[in-house]
Amino acid sequence: VDDSLPVQPDALATPPAAVRWLTRGTFGFTQFDLAAFNALGTSDDARWAAWLGKQLDPAAIADSACNNRIAGAAFTTLGKSAAQLWADHHSVTDNYFNRMLPVSESECATLIRQIYSQRQLFEVTADFWHDHFSVFGWDYDGGPMFVAFDRDAIRPYGCAFGNFRSMLQAVAESATMMYMLDLYASSRAGPNENYARELCELHTLGAENYAGVLPPNDPSLAIGTEPAPGGGTRPIRLEYVDADVYNATRILTGMTISGSNWPYDSVGGAPLGEYVYDDATHDQYDKNFLNTYFPNYQHQADSTELFDILAAHPGTAHFVAGKLCRRLVGDAPSASLIQSAADTFNQAWEADDQIAQVLRAILLSDEFKTSWGDKMKRPAAATVGVLRALRADLMLKPDNTSVWTTSEEIIYRMQQAGHRLFYWPAPNGYPDTSTAWSSTGAMGMTMKLLPRLLEMHQDASDSQSPFIADVQAQTLAAFPAAADRTAANIVGYWCQRILGYAPDPTHAVAVDFLRQNAAATDPLDLVTDHYTNGLPDHTGVWNGSNLSQHYTIARLRTAIALVLCGPEFLRR
Repeated sequence: VDDSLPVQPDALATPPAAVRWLTRGTFGFTQFDLAAFNALGTSDDARWAAWLGKQLDPAAIADSACNNRIAGAAFTTLGKSAAQLWADHHSVTDNYFNRMLPVSESECATLIRQIYSQRQLFEVTADFWHDHFSVFGWDYDGGPMFVAFDRDAIRPYGCAFGNFRSMLQAVAESATMMYMLDLYASSRAGPNENYARELCELHTLGAENYAGVLPPNDPSLAIGTEPAPGGGTRPIRLEYVDADVYNATRILTGMTISGSNWPYDSVGGAPLGEYVYDDATHDQYDKNFLNTYFPNYQHQADSTELFDILAAHPGTAHFVAGKLCRRLVGDAPSASLIQSAADTFNQAWEADDQIAQVLRAILLSDEFKTSWGDKMKRPAAATVGVLRALRADLMLKPDNTSVWTTSEEIIYRMQQAGHRLFYWPAPNGYPDTSTAWSSTGAMGMTMKLLPRLLEMHQDASDSQSPFIADVQAQTLAAFPAAADRTAANIVGYWCQRILGYAPDPTHAVAVDFLRQNAAATDPLDLVTDHYTNGLPDHTGVWNGSNLSQHYTIARLRTAIALVLCGPEFLRR
């Protein structure tokens, strides 16, 4: 490596404000988004505020096109209760496909929503929470219950956009999380600290507030205040230590899944597979967490108070707000923005729209509006962004046949790039910084995936089935007059479609590739094709003496792929 070369160009081309904001508030800027945005007001700031107001009220957004695609996929597990998932899938041990069908259908339904839903900010936020409360979706015991985790703990508007305290408890009570971190098996006779430790380190206070093995009364541990349930404040230790984790483990005993522990019978009459509190396995003796005393025999009130303390703690506000700022603004958001978002988080900790308030504060900030290019799209987000920009038409659903399907190829290639949904094995969630995704492995597989999307057919086994994104037909429709089908016009059109502007050198390189030995303003033949057995090859024809007419249809797809693989598309 030549160390004298610059890490990045001296100046980066910057897209228009609306494109920058929509790129980060959605799963990929589209011309449809831009047209809808431009109709919302008389200035960019006014339009952005109006767009944000609409997006933060997802129930009011008509989403029939997306809903119809979900219905058309004929998923069978998404509406099943926890008890039904347990009976129909968790109990199945001789058919792995059926056992894991709930997580497979959740994966496909999530991709459909990310591509086609009009509730884009909600999908971006739900994706954030899946990383924050990360589970490995294909866990043998958690996978069959994944539908309930996604549907009942992450995706309710009252969770993803609602109250963090509510979501925190819903996640804790989910069978998939219980299996991921062993909470279901933690009892006073055999306490297991896995969930309690990640609850503190990953879900709430964060490692930034961990003081290690110090005794809880060490004078170096800072004391502050937090909002108290019912109003006012109360003193609280600002950093947690290992003793707090151990006590949290004891506090959480008794939270389990009916039927999950020997002798595998119902607990308290609850249906098998449903969350249940088992008082017989709860540690009833007094405890202390962050200098808050828990008296003997509080029963289930122990966990209720623990979640209250963690949700109201200023360390939780700072940690979670910081992660939201990194997801939405950049890899290194300013301390002042994080603190401002944390203040909103903390002040609204009991509000039904707490998270929406925090999102509004971040997305209306000057730092969000003026920043650009400090982050890169992760492989899954880049994939969805391509499918949105190209107006792809595809159905994603699990398949249990020997035939290789387009759904399987897309998901397989996302996995190769290191970013298949719900597939991160550790509880810390997929990384959310550019350095984590800029290795040769991740970048190389992403660069193979994005151009491949232009070559995929709706039926992977039939090369004569429609492309998932027929860019030839879209280009011809955009330029009905043959004289207008020049390299300059075509590449300019696709740059605007994909990027929202036409930056150089990406634009110039794609124009030169498409035009070959013609002038940039010469018309190109995008109609004449080669046929095999009477069927079109979708390539154009051989013309070694005139490269501008040489496999022009195939070269169009490659020229668009150059735009997709340029730094501008991967930047956010």
